[in-house]
Amino acid sequence: MILLSFCSFPWWLPWLLSFLLGFLAAWGLWSKYKSRVDDLESDILGLRKKISSLEGDLASCQARRAEVESELALVKGRLREMEAEVKLGGVGIVPDQSSGTEDDQDKIDDQDSGGNEGRGGDFSGIVSGAPSVTGSGSSDSGNLSIYAALKEDNLQVIEGIGPKMESILKENDINSLLKLGGESPSGLRDVLNKYGDKYRIIDPTTWPEQAELAATGRWEDLVEMQKSLDTGRSDRATGTTDSKVEKILIKMGILKKWAKDDLRAIEGIGPKIAGLLKDDGINTWRALSEVSVERIQGVLDKAGKRYQLADPTTWPKQAGMAADGKWDELRVYQDHLKGGKE
Repeated sequence: MILLSFCSFPWWLPWLLSFLLGFLAAWGLWSKYKSRVDDLESDILGLRKKISSLEGDLASCQARRAEVESELALVKGRLREMEAEVKLGGVGIVPDQSSGTEDDQDKIDDQDSGGNEGRGGDFSGIVSGAPSVTGSGSSDSGNLSIYAALKEDNLQVIEGIGPKMESILKENDINSLLKLGGESPSGLRDVLNKYGDKYRIIDPTTWPEQAELAATGRWEDLVEMQKSLDTGRSDRATGTTDSKVEKILIKMGILKKWAKDDLRAIEGIGPKIAGLLKDDGINTWRALSEVSVERIQGVLDKAGKRYQLADPTTWPKQAGMAADGKWDELRVYQDHLKGGKE
């Protein structure tokens, strides 16, 4: 009976069982490796995001490096100018203020016409803050010497060009003011278009004209032009703006910008004397320009012997130029003064 039951067992059942067992084993292996593949794809996606983030950090570092290199170039230019001034004997040596009597330090303070750069929101004037390096045979060299530190390859003197834009231009062999002056606005637009949509809003229309003025040494004309621009564009300016050239020279310490009616803008007036004049009611450039030299001398005489070295002869004239906004004229005039004396 048992033999009959075994013989009646379907012959295909073992094959079916074997197939099912193989299928289940294959399904288990596939599920295991499918999970592993998903994990690896997730890891790859994470690595791609990390690479993208690192690339962004690298771009930021490169931009910062360009800014630092630009600032370093400005400092080196200022250092070279100071070395030239020392060779020409144009820089006086100020006594060490860390020693000596209080009276001696007050004299040093009051004879220092430069003072500290004026602070505050209302800046009204720019005057030379460094001795001029004059050349022989040139009557205008004193006026132009303040621009000597601005080198031919410094494209950032152009309103609208910063460190990143300068690097892009130099990548395209526009590596000097002379070359930039020879470009056309449409050619510059083609260069910018190569770097994506974010550069399409930049308007290079005035760059060649600005660069030509700089390359040919017409710095005063460039300063005047930049005062009517806003980020390099004339259609955005709503009034007189600061000149990019002057901003760079101020940052280099070659020019100083004074708050309105800061009497320290006058060659020969330091913090102490400015305080004395204000105590006597002489509070503005206009007021100083209208008082007599005798009255100013009286103020100094009343303050004591320490102020007898000061010579106020030119102060009303200088103050009149400041009050009238004649800063270029004042700068040239002050280049020929020593402590306010002609």
